[in-house]
Amino acid sequence: MLENAYNILYSVVLIFLGIALLLCLIRAITGKRTVDKFIGINMITTIVVSAICVLALLFGESYLPDIGMIYVILSFLAVMILCKIYINLFGTKNGGKK
Repeated sequence: MLENAYNILYSVVLIFLGIALLLCLIRAITGKRTVDKFIGINMITTIVVSAICVLALLFGESYLPDIGMIYVILSFLAVMILCKIYINLFGTKNGGKK
């Protein structure tokens, strides 16, 4: 009985995370500034990792949080590289001033 209630709770949480993921995806695509897009990408990563953790609880699998941590590290590195590229491009457009 209690396990069934937890399964329903996890399913509802996954549905809300899916809706939030779609909203963040729309915000990342339609963002006018580059900063809005970076923040949208970070929010998408956070929501996906949260969904992976909920799936780990739902399925009772202990390896899924490890996959979530790897995903967080890769996303962090990707955003740092994108920020570095953006800063370098912005600096060259302004005559080398950063």
